[in-house]
Order: sequence, then C-alpha cells, then structure tokens
Amino acid sequence: MDWFSKSILGQWFVTGVLLGIGFVFPILWVLGIVGGAYFIYLLKQTQTLKTRYLGAWLAWTIKTAFASVWFWSTYPIDWLPVEIGKVQLLLIGGYWLIASLCLGAGGIVVVLAWQYGQNLVKSKYFFWGLSIPSAWVMGEVVGSIVFSIVALGPGGTINSSLSFGYSGYLLAEHQWFMLVAKMAGVYSLSFGFILLAISLLKLTKFITQQYHYVLLVFIILLSVSANLPILNKTVEVAEGYKVVTIDTNFPAHILRDKGGAAMMSDELSEAMTAALTEEPDYILLPEDARFFAQRSNPAAVKAFFQFQYHNPTAVIVDSGRVDTGDNTFLQTFIYTGGKNKIEQVHKRYLVPQGEFLSYFLSGLLRLIGYGDVIDQVSRGESYQVGPNTDQSSLSENVPGILFCFESVAPTGVWTLLKERPNLPFVAHPISHGWFHESKILWHELDTMLKIQAVWNNKYIVSAGSHAEGKVY
Repeated sequence: MDWFSKSILGQWFVTGVLLGIGFVFPILWVLGIVGGAYFIYLLKQTQTLKTRYLGAWLAWTIKTAFASVWFWSTYPIDWLPVEIGKVQLLLIGGYWLIASLCLGAGGIVVVLAWQYGQNLVKSKYFFWGLSIPSAWVMGEVVGSIVFSIVALGPGGTINSSLSFGYSGYLLAEHQWFMLVAKMAGVYSLSFGFILLAISLLKLTKFITQQYHYVLLVFIILLSVSANLPILNKTVEVAEGYKVVTIDTNFPAHILRDKGGAAMMSDELSEAMTAALTEEPDYILLPEDARFFAQRSNPAAVKAFFQFQYHNPTAVIVDSGRVDTGDNTFLQTFIYTGGKNKIEQVHKRYLVPQGEFLSYFLSGLLRLIGYGDVIDQVSRGESYQVGPNTDQSSLSENVPGILFCFESVAPTGVWTLLKERPNLPFVAHPISHGWFHESKILWHELDTMLKIQAVWNNKYIVSAGSHAEGKVY
C-alpha cells in the first residue's frame, strides 16, 4: 500500500467513493461519514494548493456521480428521433459527468474555508465545530447553484434546487439522526454529518495505535443502531382526511397516439368511478394525468364532470400540459366541488433535459450537426415556468401542490407552507415514465420527502405514474 500513501489524488478518489457509495447501496451509508473524516484528514496533509483544490473537487464529483447514477436509468429514451437515438448513451453519459462536475464544485468551498478560516477564526473549537460544518453545507448549496447555471434554458432559473448528493441524505438512513431534520431539513443533517466525521477523525487521532478498532466499532455501532425504533408518544388525532390516489402505468408514447390517448381516458374514467365509491375527501392523480380537458373552458369541464359523476364533493387534484401561444406550462386542474371555482397553479421547478433543453446542451448538439433534431425535440420538451406559481390564493381546503421533482429542492415544502401556513397536507403528483424503475432514484426521492415531512411537520401524499403513491 506504499503507492497509495504516496498518491494523494488516489486518496482523494477513494474519499469520493466512500462519500458516495451509500447513495447506491444505502446499507453502506455509514461509510460516508468515514469518507467525510478522510476528506478532512486529507485537507490537512502536505500537498500543493492546486492538488488540494483539485482533490476536493474530484472527491465531491465522485460523491455526486454516485448520487446521480440514476441518470443512466433513462436509457433507452424511446421517444427520441432515430438520428439522436444513435448517440443517446453518449449524451446521457456526458450529461451525468457535467452534472457531477458542477455539483462537485462545492468541494472547493470547503477548501477555501479551511485555507482562510484558520486565520480568521481564532478558536479551534469554533472553527471545527461551526465554521467547517457550515462551509460543508454551503459547498453543497453552491454546487447546486453551479449546476443550475450550466443547465439554464427556456424553463430554467438560477437556483439551488437540485440536491442529489447532499451528505445529509446519508445521515437520514439512521432513524435517530432523522430527528436532526426537525431543525433545518437536509441542511441540518449535512451539518450533523460532517460534525460526526470531524468527531470520528479527532477520536482516531486521539487513539492512534488502535484507530482500526475505533473505525470498526464506529461502523458497527451506527449500522446496528440505525433501525432501533424511536419511542414516540401516541397522539390521538381528532380528525383526518380520507385520501385516494390513482396510480398509473401507461406507456410513455401513449399521449402521441390518438387511440392510445382515448384508451388512457377510458381507463382513468373507470379509476375515477372506483375512487369516488370510497367517498374520499381527496383524490390525487399523477402529474400530467390529463383527466380534465384543460384546453376547454374550465367551467364547462367542471359542469360536465359534475353531471357525469353525480356532483361529487371530493377535492380532485389533476394536472396537465397547457399551451398558451408560444408558451407551454404544466398546470393543475383542481376540482373543489359544488359551486367552487377551479383552482389552477403552474409548476415552479422544471427538470433540465426532461422538461426543457438547456442552452448548453442544445448549443452543443447544434454545433455537431443536430440542429434540425433539436428543433424537433424542443417542440415536445419546451415547458416554461408559468406566471402563476404562487399558491397563497388557493382555497383553504386545497392541499399544497408539490409537483414532480420539486421534492429535490430541500425547501420545496417549506416554500408551500410559507405561502399557506395552514394547508391541510401536501399533494405530490409524480411521473417517472423516463426512469425505467430506478430503485436508486426512488430511494433517494423517498428520503428527500421523508426529511421534508419531518422538518415541516406536514403529511405528504404522492400519486404516481410509473411509481407507487405513498404517504410520508
């Protein structure tokens, strides 16, 4: 192992593997803390400044590459034109690499904090207990911002929403540490993650001769205790809501086929009839289910629905694509019964390359001769953030709407509660038709939703296309 001790970049590489392996194999989450300790250890080792910055970027790039490996589950993208379909593996791989590099850039923030913070912060306890953990959290946020800049497009904004690879998601694998999410969601978990890593490093340095045993005991102790039940006091709930979700599994191409669209409409009608027999308070459909015809007058659609289904009183949450001139939005159609108005809001966070093409990718493809294909794809993937994203004006009995992939923003539910503090619960319509049943993605999204439910103390109910609806 002499070669390894001499290869500082090799050690940074291993650090990245340790930091990221838990995202692919959740049972190994505790190795992430070991990776965090190794990261801090390498920061302090003698090396050139260039190597330190490059190494930190490499480690964080590998960390986020593990967390975003689900990108590959989009293959094959069967609706792509034949011309571009030939190079889609190259496109997916290139986008995965670029996203990982962008998110990994946050590691540089930690190096900056270590390099300059030691002279600014005189107390070593304050430096290691507050400054470095804060820089770690800030680095993850900066990485998200860098990604959003590279992914800018007609439907994109500069934001810190994409949070895949945040270390706090690993700490959430431990039920007791999940309680830390009550403070500030994944941000407080990431803070706690690196604080644990620093504590582990200090402990192994204190017991130098037996550090192998310290690591082993640490790993076993956290792994075994991860699923120990938390003793919660039973709370009686005076009243609740009866919510029915309609999950679907229609082929992705069905909306481009007239016969398929009619078949989908018939099956959704049958599902709605079955759902209404349960006499629920709420019925949730997946994102872009298009049960209600949004191209028609909302009042007319509502009147026909009430006639067809005998004037139900349930609140029904549907959504679909809406074209207005040159603009395309993802919009809700929320039926609230009786004489109440139809509630409509727009999706506020759109997925780059999923709902719009970034300027970077479309420019690159045009450069290599795929301009006509890009124009063709853009006509279908041309969503924009609509003008009506604020949900503060929704009726009191309407749930907050967290659209698909808006859950990747750590403040997604927090934002809804800021707009409507007394919303009954959060409805989360999702559509995972692109991902070919990626269990890695599902687990990561589940973790994100659990953390947001704990932080904001609100139930989240999902309804899925190519995914199972759940309660968090």
